[in-house]
Amino acid sequence: MLKTTGLQVAILLAFLIINVGCHDRLTNPVYDDSAYFPLEVGNYWIYRVTTETYVTTNTSTKQTYQIQQKISSSYTRNEQVVFVIDESTRPTDQSPWKLKSIHTVYKNLVEVVNQEGNVPVVKLLFPVSATTSWNTNLYNANPPALLRYQDTGRPFSVGKLNFNDTVSVLGTNDSTLVSQEKYLRVYARSTGCVYQEDRSLAFCQRSADCIGKGIVESGTITKWELLTSDRLP
Repeated sequence: MLKTTGLQVAILLAFLIINVGCHDRLTNPVYDDSAYFPLEVGNYWIYRVTTETYVTTNTSTKQTYQIQQKISSSYTRNEQVVFVIDESTRPTDQSPWKLKSIHTVYKNLVEVVNQEGNVPVVKLLFPVSATTSWNTNLYNANPPALLRYQDTGRPFSVGKLNFNDTVSVLGTNDSTLVSQEKYLRVYARSTGCVYQEDRSLAFCQRSADCIGKGIVESGTITKWELLTSDRLP
């Protein structure tokens, strides 16, 4: 009968541990959370933007146009790669793009920071998890505003586009008898932001007949819906 030495047992156990580890990595791959916010020079995203503005009770005006965000260049600052994004607008598909603004964004292993008008905001914080929350105004003087993740890894559809793996970023989401506030962003893995919604509404308080009935007196609802991108799967 063959005798097994202590050294042979140790080698066998090490082999089994390595084998199990490799199997786990194959069956449970580790995803790069930063893929929810891809950044490469030349990337572009075109959105249909709809803004609904209430100026009189329950009567609104609606404006629809397109916004293109395109990464035009990059540079290195303090060993951090910073991407320059040109934002252009046009009223219809047939209209030429007009440059509206330029801002920068960078990401690392910890966060994604977007800077518009010298105001840096933290768009995402890693890791992406239902337990992760952060102050988007951490690097500026504005009041703290808490963001958190929701619906991690869920499918999401916008228009004719379908995404299998998305995560929602939720900020203020309050609705009372007086007002409604909402901040929502949806990011798709390897594509980026595919939908966003901002609501800031004031409900009618002028008489007992309108209080509590959801009658909008003033405010805006703005939605961005992705139309196309070079990042589409």
